[in-house]
Amino acid sequence: MITFRPLAVRWLPAILVATVTVAQGVAQAQQPDLVTVGNRWTITAFNDESPNHDQWATQGICFKSLGMFGTHQRYEWWSDTFPDWNGIASQEGNEVVMHGDYADDVGHDSVMFNVVTSTPRNIGAGHWVEWREDGKFGRTIGFANALLARVGRCQITADEARGLSFPVDAYSKQIDSPFGNLTSEPPRQ
Repeated sequence: MITFRPLAVRWLPAILVATVTVAQGVAQAQQPDLVTVGNRWTITAFNDESPNHDQWATQGICFKSLGMFGTHQRYEWWSDTFPDWNGIASQEGNEVVMHGDYADDVGHDSVMFNVVTSTPRNIGAGHWVEWREDGKFGRTIGFANALLARVGRCQITADEARGLSFPVDAYSKQIDSPFGNLTSEPPRQ
């Protein structure tokens, strides 16, 4: 009569080695990710061309996980403060790269940042570039340093965000770029 105990003892090391070998090839979710402890972040632009790094606008950004793509955690993102500003983000380790569009896809943004803290209120720091189509090389809106902070959970969906009204500045002028209105002068009457 064959007992299963000696078979289990003989095969157990082989099963453990196979499990460890296979598990090493499985992509693990990035930690900290952009959604688990809160999917709403703020992003603040600081003029990189200015010696004072003047602060430009702060916008809200929401992230939704799309899953793992190889070694990258991929996200859909949208703004809950600026209309029709949305795109895709990809995270590998603590590095996040984002691209997106606004203004009926005529305006474009690219953001690269690193998550630099690992607390529930994560902070990210990096660079943000914004430009508009002009039929040639594009019209640069600005190059900025970016400061990101996790601030909680989003209250609106991507579809709801498309219907947001354009914000206005202190002079009641419509803001037409996520960077904000980059002049401090009141509009001409």
